[in-house]
This record gives sequence, structure tokens and C-alpha cells, in this order.
Amino acid sequence: MQRLLRQLLAASLVTAGGAAHAAAPSLRCDALPAHPLLGHPLKWTIRAANLPEIPMLQAAQLGSDWLLQNQTAQRSASGPARSLQTLDLTLYPMSAGTLQLPAVRAGALSCPPRTVRIAESPPGQAPRFIAAHVEDANPVVGQATRVDLDVGAGGALDWQPVRAGSDEGLVRSLSTVSTVVRAGGNRVAVQRQSWSFTPLRPGDSTIHFGLLRATPFGQLLVYPLRPLQVQAQPLPAYWPEDAAIGHARLRLERAPHRLELGATGVLRATLEGVQIGRTALLRTLEQANVNSRGLRMYASRLILDPDSAHRLTPVWRIELAFRVTAGGRLAYPQLRIPYYDPRLGAPRLAVADWGALRAHDPRPLRLLEALGLVGSLVLLLALSRACAVATGAWLCRRRWRRIAARGDSRALLRAWQRDQARGAPQAQTLRNWARSLSCGAQPLLQQGLEALIEEQERSHYASAAPGAQAAAVQGRDELAGELG
Repeated sequence: MQRLLRQLLAASLVTAGGAAHAAAPSLRCDALPAHPLLGHPLKWTIRAANLPEIPMLQAAQLGSDWLLQNQTAQRSASGPARSLQTLDLTLYPMSAGTLQLPAVRAGALSCPPRTVRIAESPPGQAPRFIAAHVEDANPVVGQATRVDLDVGAGGALDWQPVRAGSDEGLVRSLSTVSTVVRAGGNRVAVQRQSWSFTPLRPGDSTIHFGLLRATPFGQLLVYPLRPLQVQAQPLPAYWPEDAAIGHARLRLERAPHRLELGATGVLRATLEGVQIGRTALLRTLEQANVNSRGLRMYASRLILDPDSAHRLTPVWRIELAFRVTAGGRLAYPQLRIPYYDPRLGAPRLAVADWGALRAHDPRPLRLLEALGLVGSLVLLLALSRACAVATGAWLCRRRWRRIAARGDSRALLRAWQRDQARGAPQAQTLRNWARSLSCGAQPLLQQGLEALIEEQERSHYASAAPGAQAAAVQGRDELAGELG
């Protein structure tokens, strides 16, 4: 019996010891890969068993040496005395060389700070080509200078656009192109991203870049970029800050050389190469755009070329509208735009000269044209009337010829009777009426018509003759009886 009790006691002690051993706390921090590279991710895993919950790490705890790209936490428990917590962090080194991961504490246990050596490239390979430079490291205030970032573009890399900015000036994105540069005697294919930087005050200016990112074959690469330093020079005290700065180029469009009095036109020019805003340029044009003899100039118009988004300085299209107010030879006004040339350190003047034009007064010529037009109309009307009269006479003669040729006595009598009905004095007898007929200026009576008239006279008067003779005989008989 005692032996059985001793065995049970020993078994309980063994079980209690195993449980105590299983619930022992532990903390482990692992970093992979063992030889990390700049631009590539570092996986940092923290495992805590049977310890209080570890809070999520903050970017401030990692410092400026690391970019905290991602962080996940998992926690599981198999009983009141058994728990497991895992933190997985994806970090990107912000520089090459020796970096340090911070210490991690959980309960009474901790992982000491860990030193990590970051290589710029795999052994035997050249570091990735990354170079940033500024075209003019000593611009004057208000002068636009070009900033380029060249990144090696080998393999399947397609770099995402990088942001750039500055607290001391204006930064504007220009373009991204693929090109080839020479580095160490070799030609390197790069992807070039460009910006325009305009310092706003003299002294040191810093251009900051965002992170350089690419995703070849689904893996994110992140590279840090060093800032650029620019030493801006002050402008001369006599030069306004908003006036044109740079090297101005004026391209002129051809102006008309002949115009009429009262006609309108537009002088066009393109200004490029200087940094100047719309308000300042309009003010400059108002001062330079003066009326010339015989030309009335109107308000200037400015159009920003759409291509300016990809140019170092804006491209302005200038339009100067005018009206011709006098005749003769007239000179176009010269457009003068002052600008400060940083290369010379002195003011310059860009001049636009469109030459001259000849304006003529069209009013005398138009009066002659109007008189000629009126004369032509009068002549046309006279010719039309003459043609109408001649045509009417020809149709009239043709009608009467056809009547005479057919011997159409009915048509002849109808015409005579119509004139009799209207009370025409010459229509008392057929002969007198026929003699009065005319087609135009020519008398109508002709041989064929004369024969038709004689025939009608014989027919008319012959039918009336027997009655007249009988009346005469009866009269004579009555007179003889009275005398007898």
C-alpha cells in the first residue's frame, strides 16, 4: 500500500514538472535574409510564448534607418497558461552599411539591439546606378533650373514616379524618358525623371526626393534618395522679383504687308526661355504695346502653350490685335520685353519687329466700282428694253404674216372689231385701220395683207350694193310721179 502511494506521488510530481516546463516564457527575434541588400526587404519576425501581449511597433521606434512597409500580428492560446504571439515586420533599409534593429521587451524577457550589415549590391555585382544632379547649382532667385534623376533601367524594372519638393522654392514635374548616359566609361540605360526648380529666396536650398520604388516580378524594391543642395544667388536690388529671368527667345509669325483702311489684324509672337508669370507679362506688354501711326492697338492676349508642362520655362503665345486707321506706309510697333540674363549678370532686351505694311484707302476705287455698276445696270436695262421691243415687233410681224399667208379673214376682222370696241378713231373703216397698224417703227401693211383687206372690202361692199340701187330707182320713180 505504501509502495502504491509513493508511485502515485512520483507520477504527480513528474506531471507537475512537465506542465511547469511547458509553460516557461520565451522570446525570439529573427531577421532574414542573413545578408540583406539595399532596396530589398528585410523580414523581421518576433515570437513571444507565454508572455504578455507585445504592442505593435511604431515607425518612430525604428528611427530613420528603416522604412516600416508592413506589419502583421498573430496571437493564439491553448490554455490559461499557454499563449503564442508572432509579429511579422517588413522593413526596408534606408542606407547601406551598418544599421541597428531596436531592442524588443516582453515581460521579463527582451531581445537586445541587433546589428545588421546592409550591402549595396550582391557580391561581384556593381551597385544599382542612381544619380541625381541639378543643371545649375547656383541659380539666381526666380531662375528656373533643371533637376534630373537617372536610375538604371535594366531587366524588368519599371520605376514608379518619384515625388520631389523643397521648402525654399517651387518644384514642378517635367517628364520621364528613357535614355542612355555614360558612367565610368560605360554606357548605361537609365530612366530619367526631370523637374523644374525655382528658388524663391537666396541662400541654401534643399531639394528632397521621395522613395524610389519598383516591382519587378511581384517583389517591391524601395531605394532611398539623397537630397540635392542648391545655392541660390540674390537678384540685383534694381530688378523686380516677378520680372522675366532667364534667356528670352522671341519667335515671330509673319505679319500682313498689305491691308485696307479699316481692316483688322493680329501680330503674333512666342516667348520662351524666361521664367515669368501671366500678370507680370501682361504688365510688361501694356507698357510696351503703344499705338503706332495709323494703327490702333488693342489689349494684348496671352495663351499658355500646352507644351509648357514639359518645358523648363513657360511658353507664352502673344497676340496683339490692331486696326488700320490711316493709309500709306505704316510701321508696326516694336515689342520690347526686358529680362535679366543670369549668365551675363545683366539686363537684356528681347525685341520683336514685324516690319511695315502698306495700307490703301479703298473708297475712291469703290466709288468708281459703284458708278461702273450703275452704268452697267442702265446699259443692261436699255439693252433688255431694246431686245424686248425688237422681239415684240418680230412676233407682231410674224403673227400678221401668218394671218396673211393663211388668208385668215376672221382673225383680221376680230382685231379690227376689238379696236372699234375700244373707240379707236382710225378704226372707222377697215382700210384706215389697216394703214394705222404697225409692228414697232415699221408699218404693217404689206402685199399679202393688202390682198386680204381688198378681198374683205369687196365682200363687204358688194353685198350692200343691190339694195342701194333698188332704193335709188324707187326714189327716182317717186320723184317722177310727183312731177308728172
